[in-house]
Amino acid sequence: MKRFILFLLPIFLLSLLTQSCKESSVSNGASIKMGAPSLIVTETDSTYLKNTVRDISKKEQDEGEIARIMVQVDSVKVAEELAEFNAADSNITGFTIDFGDCKIIFENLGAKQLTEQNAKESRSVSYLVTSGDLSKMKLKVVGLKDVTIKERIYTKLKVANQKEEYLLKTLGRKISDWFPLAGNSNIFAALGDNSFQFNNLTNQKLKLALDKELRAKNVKETKIQEWMQRIKNTTDYTDAPCKLYVSSAQFRIRGKTNKGSVNKLIQFDIVE
Repeated sequence: MKRFILFLLPIFLLSLLTQSCKESSVSNGASIKMGAPSLIVTETDSTYLKNTVRDISKKEQDEGEIARIMVQVDSVKVAEELAEFNAADSNITGFTIDFGDCKIIFENLGAKQLTEQNAKESRSVSYLVTSGDLSKMKLKVVGLKDVTIKERIYTKLKVANQKEEYLLKTLGRKISDWFPLAGNSNIFAALGDNSFQFNNLTNQKLKLALDKELRAKNVKETKIQEWMQRIKNTTDYTDAPCKLYVSSAQFRIRGKTNKGSVNKLIQFDIVE
């Protein structure tokens, strides 16, 4: 009898082990087999296969596209305003450049030349702004037909609080694309605030640039800490107390006279 029990014991244990494995297989699902047809992706619909993860490298492209959209928004508003003008008779006065075959008038702008230049013998000229605002003016073209004007602006970043302002020189400048200006006959409007852009900014970059500028101007430590407190939550150039301004603007004027095509380039700079 003892020998019989010892003979049955291994068979009994083997039976229990087999049953346990079956239960485990049922509770946990079938084991995964490499190459099983049910696991091969066969989806062909592009809607479900589309990669929706945002590419970081597109950020600057997106910002440029936003700027173009905002310029279009400004253009619509400007076109509505200019529609009220009788372009040929409208009284616009300001800094005037006489190219001989045409004249360009910049409304309420004051400027001077730094070096001797003869606009009547040159296709490009440059001036230093003495008064007025490059972002808030109209242009009048006299002597040309089929006129188109494009503008490119250079923006820099300041921080401002009441009457206190500091230019953050170490952050450089942002050069925009060439944008077509909205016009009615021979009256055009310069780019507005919506067109302003700047380089990517972080809170750390802002702190370092402002700290360097304040110390270069021998600002007291208590004042520096006040400014650091002011910008502690500033992470973008559109946030207070950041302030963008146009440091330079270029205008490309194209049109026709009875003698042929005219192509002129004008640049204005602001003293910092």
